[in-house]
Amino acid sequence: MNNPNTQPVQDQAAAQHRDILATCGVLTALAAAGTEPTTIDGYYHHVIVPHGYKREDITNDVEKAQPTPNRKRGTVVVKDLSSLLACCADQRNEGGGYIYADPDARKITAIFNDHREFDMPGWRDHRAEFKAEYTPEFDNWLRNNRQPKEQGAFAEFIEDNFADITEPSAHQLLEVATTLQAKTEINFSSAKRLQDGQNQITYTEAINATAGASGALTIPKEFALGLRIFKNGEGYKLRARLKYRLAGGSVKFWYELDRPERAIEDAFAGYIDKVRTETGYTVLVGKA
Repeated sequence: MNNPNTQPVQDQAAAQHRDILATCGVLTALAAAGTEPTTIDGYYHHVIVPHGYKREDITNDVEKAQPTPNRKRGTVVVKDLSSLLACCADQRNEGGGYIYADPDARKITAIFNDHREFDMPGWRDHRAEFKAEYTPEFDNWLRNNRQPKEQGAFAEFIEDNFADITEPSAHQLLEVATTLQAKTEINFSSAKRLQDGQNQITYTEAINATAGASGALTIPKEFALGLRIFKNGEGYKLRARLKYRLAGGSVKFWYELDRPERAIEDAFAGYIDKVRTETGYTVLVGKA
């Protein structure tokens, strides 16, 4: 026979049991929901892992698992201007990007997702870069500019760079370097000939320098070079002054390029004009 006094106690225990089950169900549901990735605006993905219940950003991992990324980004480095122009044409984003031309660094950078539009900021991480590199021949003449050389070393330098000299002929300069005769109060012969190694030079304190095997040639005051400044670029004519010094019975030669920085600036300016004309992008002179 049931004791009527125990019924309230049983009902209370049953109610507590139901509350406990409901709470467990809620906690289980929350735990399950926490381990499921959460997507925000279709781009960002988060998941709560059990250990410490820390929120993890797995956006990049999810994006890498997709067939294609959510947006364009990355930097392409090209080696000639034509490749940069082709890249700009492929992207077709003149309204959202800028091209920056840095004359000091000889670098042109296209940023396809720049802050171009007034109310549309850009990440600025989708780029194409081109740096105008010196040709080996121009770099060689530039590095040796204003560097005095002994007679033999200068003769070898001229011989190695025959192809770049246009006025006077390279043979004439080589003859100057190898058979110089310098007349001063003291007669001294020490000229090196590359062909047979013979040395002969005449030098006096009152400098009256002539050159050539027969002594009929006058040392040219200047000469001209025909060079490409940048790789895959156009040719330029550079003038250089030929210098020499007699001291202690020896002679040293060097040359001084006539304002090579202007030739570099002019060559790079030609690149800037071409980019402006052929891409349709706004070109800003400065660093990206």
